[in-house]
Amino acid sequence: MCEKPVQTPPEEYPRLFIRKKDVPDLREKRTKPEMLLLWERLVHFSKVGIEEASTCGYPDDVYVMEAKALLYVLDGDVHAGLQAKTMALRSLRRTFNPHYPDISRTIGRLMLSAAVVYDWCRDLITDEERSVMIIHFQRLAQLLECGYPPEKGSSAVGHASEWMLMRDLLGTGIAIFDEDPDMFTWSAGRFFAEMVPVRNFFYPSGWHHQGDNYGSYRYQADLYATWIMDRMGAGNPFHPSQENVGYQWIYTRRPDGKLLRDGDTDNPLYEENRYIQLFPLVYLMAGSYYNNPYFLEQQYREFPLIPDMYVFHAFLFYNASVPTKSIAELPLTRYFGSPTGIMIARTGWDEGIDVASSTVIAEMRIGEYQYNNHQHLDAGSFQLYYKGYLAIDSGIYKGSSGSYHSPHNKYYFKRTIAHNSVLVYDPDELGQHPSIRDGGLVWPNVNDGGQRWPNDGRPSLNLDDILQSGFKRGEVLAHAYGPDPIKPAYSYLKGDITAAYSSKIKQFQRSFLFLNLMDQAHPAAFIVFDRVVSAKADFKKFWLLHSVEEPQINGSRTAITRSEDGYNGQLIADTLLPEPDNQEIVPIGGPGKEFCCSVQITKMITPAQKSKGLGELRSARNVLPNMTIFSM
Repeated sequence: MCEKPVQTPPEEYPRLFIRKKDVPDLREKRTKPEMLLLWERLVHFSKVGIEEASTCGYPDDVYVMEAKALLYVLDGDVHAGLQAKTMALRSLRRTFNPHYPDISRTIGRLMLSAAVVYDWCRDLITDEERSVMIIHFQRLAQLLECGYPPEKGSSAVGHASEWMLMRDLLGTGIAIFDEDPDMFTWSAGRFFAEMVPVRNFFYPSGWHHQGDNYGSYRYQADLYATWIMDRMGAGNPFHPSQENVGYQWIYTRRPDGKLLRDGDTDNPLYEENRYIQLFPLVYLMAGSYYNNPYFLEQQYREFPLIPDMYVFHAFLFYNASVPTKSIAELPLTRYFGSPTGIMIARTGWDEGIDVASSTVIAEMRIGEYQYNNHQHLDAGSFQLYYKGYLAIDSGIYKGSSGSYHSPHNKYYFKRTIAHNSVLVYDPDELGQHPSIRDGGLVWPNVNDGGQRWPNDGRPSLNLDDILQSGFKRGEVLAHAYGPDPIKPAYSYLKGDITAAYSSKIKQFQRSFLFLNLMDQAHPAAFIVFDRVVSAKADFKKFWLLHSVEEPQINGSRTAITRSEDGYNGQLIADTLLPEPDNQEIVPIGGPGKEFCCSVQITKMITPAQKSKGLGELRSARNVLPNMTIFSM
């Protein structure tokens, strides 16, 4: 069991999400023009009868009891407070199937809502009723995936790193601390011992390793812990660089409203005319806490209307004193440093959906650490967008054929073969790494020539595990952009990713150079230079370039276009090294080869999102220098 936390809840009420000193500001907040719609919906929730809640056509009971408790704490509405108490006592008795997928999220949300009632309506609840509520809080806690006491799962990735401890157990523990200190003591003990150190390790990079889908989801969970602990009186438990993670999804936003893909994501499945939304409170919570005007501007862009599940929390966290500013004021290049090592370079900013926009976006990834779970084996990869997704991350995360425990996920989507990086094929590699272990399952490994799974695929558990169990896979050697820091003409990144591979590679260094040509007709150029030294000269090497539509190859020149769905971008790739006699550029894709995966390397270089084409460059020499120039 973790050590007891230094900070404990104060001896006053309320203390979960708000303190007495916050109440006047909340009363004033409901008069703000931007809060009127939220407040009207909360009032509507509060008027829902006890028997109507959660029935067809009515809001869920957790939203109703929260709204009633809010009316009590703001206006002293005793009738609303008593109804909130009655609903909490009834809802806490609910039974759940602990084997239902992701049920911990529903259980935790119920616990948190009832904890708000316990804390805010405390003087309306008898000692006997408090005892009953605590019994059910403990019962529900035992159904959570993290266990109770909360000792199971990873503190770095996975479900246990999300809401159940970072929000639900912490929040409930604060509410019931005087009667039962164990829930807060156990949860906060692990939180400070494990959750905080691993996040303070990667926050300074400004990049969440779990990608554009799960990364934003877990970042929102982290922000709950920030708000809960700060409002309790403990201050910000995290390094202030937590704020910078929010820039990740601003910089990777494409002009068509989508995001450059990262990790387990299904974002290309959105309709072509739909603007991808992160999880509803990411930018509201981060922008309000850190007084970040760009984040609040992005919040309004993504969510003009807050979903029911988040209305109550949006009202609590929104900071009306923070102005908004356009992201067009931000520098066009941003370096996401150690321990990540990614650079995003843009030629412009777009605030809506414009498939005809001339903005070019390039992602240059070294990727210093691998955390597993929803992160991919993509060290050294790159992506390019110009009037369409051109050099892409391939694969999909959706449904029974592409979900987390699917062959597509384990044998293609997560692996190097689905990314614009390099494969080196050692025919004996499976002898060193015969299996993948994840989620309590053991998967036979395949030999596709890609990067190794740290810890045989098992997720990283905590910071000590990350630093000691081979999760480091690369190192940035140099980075620069300029000369104008706001509109740089060049953006440069170089790194060593030898450690991302097994002993089949002695050295792999990759350099990226993005040039903003500031020319409407030819807006950018992108140079990739590699030096790969294999352990044996006969290990085959494959240089991967994924595209949506089939590439057209003419000697050392490869042309990739986007002509579907209203896009009309083009990418020209000129391969300068190795020399033409040592090049073999082959398009592989089309019917029958959709995301195909086989132990035969010639069958494993596969197409991308719509399964139509991929360029492959191979050389049998021990040292493979490669230089490719891309122009848009």
